Amino acid sequence: MSIYKLMEKNWRVYCLMSSIIYIEEMSKPSEHIQIKKYKNKNYKYLCFHSICLKMKDPEFTQKFFNITKKWENKKRVKFIGKSFNKVRKDPRNAQDFFFLSPLWINQIISECGKIPNKYSFKSSLKRIKYIKRYKKILINPKKDLFKLLLKNRKLAAGAFIISMDLECRGMQQGSVSLCMSETYKDFLEAMLEIAKKWEWTNNKRLSSVKVDNSIKIGINASPQYEFRITIKGLKEIYSLAGPLINSHKDKCIKFHIQRSTNYINSWVIRKKNNTLKKILNAVRNNKDITTTNLQFIAGVRVDVILDHLHKLENMGKIIKERRGKRYIWNIKENAN
Repeated sequence: MSIYKLMEKNWRVYCLMSSIIYIEEMSKPSEHIQIKKYKNKNYKYLCFHSICLKMKDPEFTQKFFNITKKWENKKRVKFIGKSFNKVRKDPRNAQDFFFLSPLWINQIISECGKIPNKYSFKSSLKRIKYIKRYKKILINPKKDLFKLLLKNRKLAAGAFIISMDLECRGMQQGSVSLCMSETYKDFLEAMLEIAKKWEWTNNKRLSSVKVDNSIKIGINASPQYEFRITIKGLKEIYSLAGPLINSHKDKCIKFHIQRSTNYINSWVIRKKNNTLKKILNAVRNNKDITTTNLQFIAGVRVDVILDHLHKLENMGKIIKERRGKRYIWNIKENAN
């Protein structure tokens, strides 16, 4: 059974996986002072930013909204912001989003206990402390549901499926790593221990990620850390708890798992496959094709695709165009 189906059926699993979503993707309920004027006097109020899931991924946002709505109805507790009958789209950045109530984080933390990120845990405790209109649930800081991931292989795999839908990078290349900033280093270390426990990584410790290029172009990049998942680990994680919700990422993961299964270390067979010719024909027959889609056609990794694309570009047969974060490829006019 996939991790998302388990989340629909099992409250503890829903809470555990929601805590990971909260850590990895949601805005935290940070405090701020709001000043209101009444009868020529200024009054200061302690306020909190809303807990919000906001992503450029309508598939995942809608799925989590639907699962949360089911538990809201079962528990008869308002988990989703009152004005959200459905997921909304922010017109400024085309991101899908919805708000979650303080009661939601109270229920999640009360079930999970301590979660493995100090920043997220402290933010949630402070918000829960100031719940006034409703009866709050007391938190037991000694409780640690996260330890289940060191005992239950399937749930551990589910945690990584969630992370692949949210924070993991290298999905298109088949070189999957969980990468996050300094603020979430303790969470990464906890996830690394889980991956080591089930032999899904060869990394013994976190690796630092270079952010020099980001800083050069003006991005205020903080230190980043990561660890990688082996292809063997990826296969087992996917078989235990897949598929992913994001259909594009899921297609990439399935492709790389299948490619590694079918791989034959034979130069003769690779030569007969004539990858260069396959790529040229694919670009000729598909307008505005991406590097990722070319790998599905040619059956090789993105790095191999790029080598051939650069050869064809130097030969004057194809041209590339930058669109957002990716390149698209087309046949060059008058090319032979």
